[in-house]
Formats: sequence, C-alpha cells, structure tokens
Amino acid sequence: MPSPRVRAVLRHPALGVLLVYLFGVAVRVNYTLNFHRPADFISSDMGMYVALARRLMESSGSLMPWDVTHPLGYPALVAFLMSDGGSLARVADLQIVVSCLVPLALGLLGAAAFGRRTALCAVAVASIYFPFIEYGALILTEIHFILWLTLAFAGFLGAVGARRRGVSIALAVGGGIALSFAISMKAVGLIAAVGFFAVQALAAFIPKTPGASPWRVRLAPWALRVAFAAVGAAPLLGMLARACTRANRGQFCLAGNKPGADFLLGHDGRIADIEWAPDEGHLLGFGSPGAYLRHYETHVKVPFTITDNAANSAAAWHWIFAHPFEAIVLSLDHLYDTFFGVAMWPTFSTGWWPYAHLSQYAFVVFLFVPAVFACVGIAKRGARALLSSRTFLVLSPVLALALTVAIATGEVRYRIPFDVFFIVVACALVVGDIARVDGAA
Repeated sequence: MPSPRVRAVLRHPALGVLLVYLFGVAVRVNYTLNFHRPADFISSDMGMYVALARRLMESSGSLMPWDVTHPLGYPALVAFLMSDGGSLARVADLQIVVSCLVPLALGLLGAAAFGRRTALCAVAVASIYFPFIEYGALILTEIHFILWLTLAFAGFLGAVGARRRGVSIALAVGGGIALSFAISMKAVGLIAAVGFFAVQALAAFIPKTPGASPWRVRLAPWALRVAFAAVGAAPLLGMLARACTRANRGQFCLAGNKPGADFLLGHDGRIADIEWAPDEGHLLGFGSPGAYLRHYETHVKVPFTITDNAANSAAAWHWIFAHPFEAIVLSLDHLYDTFFGVAMWPTFSTGWWPYAHLSQYAFVVFLFVPAVFACVGIAKRGARALLSSRTFLVLSPVLALALTVAIATGEVRYRIPFDVFFIVVACALVVGDIARVDGAA
C-alpha cells in the first residue's frame, strides 16, 4: 500500500502534466526525425533562409539590400549551425530542442500571468498543440520566435507582479533580452511589445478606486520597467540595426527593410503576388498564402524595388484613396485570414493538411472562443474593469498583431506564435484563475 506521501505525489496534477509533456517530446522527436524531416521541405521561405545562410558563410558578412528583407537572426543561426560541413542535421536537432522548450516557456508565461494552475494547464496544452510541433519540423523562424516571444512576455508580466523592485527590474531586463532575440526572428515582436506597454500605460491612467494616487505616481513603475526592458534589448537590437543599415546602403532598418512592400502587397487589390523591379539583377517577388487560398490570380509587376519603401507606400496609398471601401474590406479579409483562415502555411499543401485543418478548428473552439468569453465576462463590470484587467494585458500583443495584419497581409501562420497568449487565457478561464485575478463571471 503506497504511503500517504506517495499517494499525494501520484494525485498531484503536475505528474499528469509531466506525462503529457514527455509524450509531447516523444511525438516531436519521432515526427521531426522520421516523418517530417526538415531537410525534405526546403522550398519558398525555407529555401530562402537556407540560401541566405549559405551566402552568409561564403561572403564573410558582406550583405546587400535584398539580403535583409527579413530579420537576420535566423539566417545567421542557420549559417552558424551549417558551418561545420554545410549539413542541415544540426539545424533540425536545434529545431527539436527549441520545440521541446516551448511548453516549458508557456508554463512560465502562465505562472507569471495568472498562477501555478494556469501554468500547468498551459504546459499540457502546448505539449500536444500541433502547430508548435509542425513548426519545430520546418526550417522556419516560427518555433524560435515562439520561444523567445513567450519568454519575453513571461519576464514582462513577472515584472508587473513582482513585489520587490530589484526582482521587477531583473525580470524587465530579462524580458528585454528575450524580446531582442524574438525581434531578430520576426519584426512583429517589437510591435507586440509596443502594444503590451501601451495597454499597461493606459491601465495606469485608469484609477481602479476613488482617491487613487496621481497618474504620474501610478505611471512611474511602468516607466521604470520600460526603461530596463529597453536596456536589456539594446545590445542585440543595436547589432541588428547596424548590420541591416549597412546592408541597406546606409538607410536605417532594424529587422527587415521592406515594410512598404508588405503594405502594398496587402493593399493593391485582390492580387496573387507582386514582382518588384530588379535591384542590381536581383529579382524578388512575393505573394500571400491568404491570396492563394482565396484563388486570386492577378499578378502585378511594379517599376520600383522591393526595398523602396517610399514608392511602395505611395502606390499603396494611391490605391487606397482610389478604392477606400475595397481597402477596408481587404483589411477585414486579412484579419479573417489570420484568425479564421483555412489552415497554416505550408502545411495546408502537404500530406499533413488534415492536422493543420483540425488544429485551426481547435484554435477557434478551444482558444479563441474562451478568450472572447473571458473578456466579455470582465467587460460586464465596465470598460474600466476590462482595460485594467490582467486578461486584457495578456491579450494585448494579439491586438498589436491584428493592427499589423490589417495594414499588411494576413494568414494563419502569422497568428500561430501569438497562440501562446490565447492558450494562457483559455487555461486561466478553465482552472478558475481569471475569476480569482480579474473577478470575471
């Protein structure tokens, strides 16, 4: 007969979560090594990253504008891992390791946001969430971005809840460091942080009780956290900015030099893709999976380069002013494609498409709907309660993502990294932590 201590261990939810996590690790290893080897899926963006990594190895760091259309963090990492023989084996191994770390990072985010019960639930969900498994088996930035984005906001939320100033500062600096790595993978990480800190600032302006301290006093801790987060992010972001600006012929850029092209791609009508003018013989063209799934067939050629942000933005605004109603509808299409699209790229065009479709249904039913339900429950007590709630703060990066895709283009793949916030909120709702923290019905 087991002792009371053994029975207590066996009944503890953490044991079940550990078993689910180990199952998820086994699935990741088996899927990536035996069924979905990353080296077998080198095309489109995957091919671009590998090709740029090879150029980085061959050119000793001499880059040109067409090399920095995307952040340099992932190509530089791939180049480093391929430097010993040029094989993708070490890249695939690291993808597995990072994919296995993502559920643990979700646990930290859940603990920082709502508490231990949410953390355990988030680890379990992330362990078996197919999109995280899938992007761990592709030579893409997503799984790395997910890890660093999750760690960054775990630090920022931990800094908010820390009782001691020193701990809060340390967590803010750590969050800033993690954020810089996230931005080195995808520039949208910066926009997510801006959204998060903007919502925090808004909450500081809203007194929760009559007779609260002046807004300047309430805003001071926020300003301190922002400052130290910036300190943590500055070293790597400074290096990225120098490399990107140098490659971009002296024109400043931080994590990619084509925001104007992204704007035009999303607001030039119902187009399949755009082919930009060659830059010193280098021809670049991009389309959107959302456009592909909507069966758009118009192919556009423009007389300026992809990195000419002024010309790209001017062309987009010209179309918007000429078609204001259609522009609004296109922005709504981008939002719809991001949150309710058919499935994530590139999986919808591979033999694993049923899992991509099912994971999208699972997102809508088990993550999106509970997040909306949680917000509605808090909003019943008024806008002030919602805007100052922990739930709204956790979801604030999603609002920043929504603004980004409305301006540019949208697809499910863009949303997947931000599912970490939906997972945490859904788990907090299920285990009762939202009712405890935010008082939601």
